[in-house]
Amino acid sequence: MSLFTRALRLALSCFCASWLLGAGAALLAGGASSVGGAPAQAQEQASDTDSGDANMLVRRIGLIDLDGVIRASTGTAKVRELLDKQRSLFQQEFAEREARLRQTERELAAQRGVLADDVFAEKLSQFEADVATIQKEIQYRREAIDAAFQEAQAKLRQIALEIVTEVAGERRLDLVLVRDSALIFVPSLNISDEVLRRLDDRTKNARLEVTIDPPARISQE
Repeated sequence: MSLFTRALRLALSCFCASWLLGAGAALLAGGASSVGGAPAQAQEQASDTDSGDANMLVRRIGLIDLDGVIRASTGTAKVRELLDKQRSLFQQEFAEREARLRQTERELAAQRGVLADDVFAEKLSQFEADVATIQKEIQYRREAIDAAFQEAQAKLRQIALEIVTEVAGERRLDLVLVRDSALIFVPSLNISDEVLRRLDDRTKNARLEVTIDPPARISQE
């Protein structure tokens, strides 16, 4: 029976590491994405040119490290803090439930030669079902925390993209590229710091709430 609690302990110990890896993957997932299209104002400027090929001319370019901006934002720090609290609560809850299961396992081991075979088999079956249930709940909570982090990152990315469009319009940029697409560039082309400043300012008073709903019912099948 120790195999059951060892498997449970492994699932619980992986809870923290798995969520951090999932969060890191969520942050890196957008690494290859670029800022979508030129701003509307820049497009209108291009369409006003006389030559048929002039609308392909790019006169002013901006660069943005969008993923770096989101990672460095205070919004991301707040989300991580909230999710860390949720993860700590879950770890405490599951540790207490694991302790109860280990006690049940010890009691079953002591009763093995006392109880009738059918009674012992029934108790053992229930114990195995309880272990399977908590393992599934651990997996559910881990995936829920990953999903909550990704959702929060998506919202921050959306706001950041809106700010990029604003900055591009103000600076009359024809094109905005991800910073990694340029090996050498004039520092003034990089709008990352300005976008980060505005992103932090826009989200500083935002109420961030992260709620991980408990599973309605975990199937044991």
